Amino acid sequence: MKFNPLSKNGEYYNVTLYITEYDYFCAVKLVINSKWKIPYTVLTCVFLVMGICGNVALARMPGDTLAVKVYYPCGSGDVSKIPANAPCLERFIHELDSLCRLPFFKPFALTVTSSASPEGSIGRNRALSHARARSVLDFLNGRSETFRHISSSLDCSIDEQTTNHMAGQVKYLHYPKMRFSEVMLRYSQGEDSLQAVSPPVAEDVSNQGQAEAPVDSVRTVGLPAEEMGDITAQLPPRQGEGVAATERRPVLFVKTNLAYDLLTFVNVAVEVPLGRRFSLEAQYVNPWWHSVRKHRTIELCYVSLAPRYYFGKDGGRYSSFFAGLSAGWGKYDMQLTRHGVQGELWHVSPVFGYSHYIGRHWKMEYSISVGYLHTDYRKYTQKYGTPYGDIKVHDYPWVSHTFRSILPTSLSVSLVYAFHVNKAKTHK
Repeated sequence: MKFNPLSKNGEYYNVTLYITEYDYFCAVKLVINSKWKIPYTVLTCVFLVMGICGNVALARMPGDTLAVKVYYPCGSGDVSKIPANAPCLERFIHELDSLCRLPFFKPFALTVTSSASPEGSIGRNRALSHARARSVLDFLNGRSETFRHISSSLDCSIDEQTTNHMAGQVKYLHYPKMRFSEVMLRYSQGEDSLQAVSPPVAEDVSNQGQAEAPVDSVRTVGLPAEEMGDITAQLPPRQGEGVAATERRPVLFVKTNLAYDLLTFVNVAVEVPLGRRFSLEAQYVNPWWHSVRKHRTIELCYVSLAPRYYFGKDGGRYSSFFAGLSAGWGKYDMQLTRHGVQGELWHVSPVFGYSHYIGRHWKMEYSISVGYLHTDYRKYTQKYGTPYGDIKVHDYPWVSHTFRSILPTSLSVSLVYAFHVNKAKTHK
């Protein structure tokens, strides 16, 4: 603020107020008649307060934003696939050209946000989100020399989002609104610039549940809610009446128990999904060691079946805590000295465990089961040099022994490979 008394006893005071912030300039010139008899000190204080308030008000004034939002079909990164996108982008270019004619227009930030709906793997969705961001930038750079100059002079920030973590939490009818790209240009302007407007836009379901923070004034060029309607109406139908979305689902899991592998036991298990949460596992274990010289035999033929239920809300990926019921049967021959046992066993036991992905197709699984075990067995002694060769002779009396108890029946740390297929999901 500048206060200049041109004449101490003259006709008037010449008062000039300068306020500068964000390249704004304001000048106030007041002519005050000396007959008002306003004290010099009071006048100084009044304009000092005005200067402070003006600076505070301007400091709180944010920069404006020009934005455009476009949408994509499922699995596509081409902005031209939906016909309504081109007019929106052309209006954005027209608005940008209008702003550039203002004397105080200064762009200072350019941001592109792109997103993909939860269908497909997270790696595929990252690539799709990147393709959508590049597609809208290529369109604007190719159609507007002004935008091309701004994007080359500013450090463009690209935010490539995925929404796989929202699978099962958001209804399928909201998925089309999650496939978008949004270009936001932040700029500062003078007092003669156009006032920013905010037409209604489609709700962004990817931010549901988050509190809204204060935002700058935004001039949005995009599909208003009344124009957008059901965005799926612009997409070509794939199957049935609705629009088919592709969903990556597991159809088979093949496993090996690493604990058995360390003991060199041949083992394999397969698990077949039966729904979003249910599956059926079949396991086969067959160690077959036999050493006559060392009097050692470990031979086992064992099979089991176990239905399972997964507790996680993972959309059918089978990656969570689970519980099941295992039933198994087997025959065995165990000998560590000249004496051994042969018999049959069966068991029924509950299974508890946890499974999680460590890669695109690979999982780790940990489980334990404790239940009822029943076995009938006979003891024998290894005989050598008989007329029949080396044989195993059952001990007298030749009767079977029975053992039954509640025991741990399995302990598993398994490496799992998942086979997936892409299935079409029709949204009505």
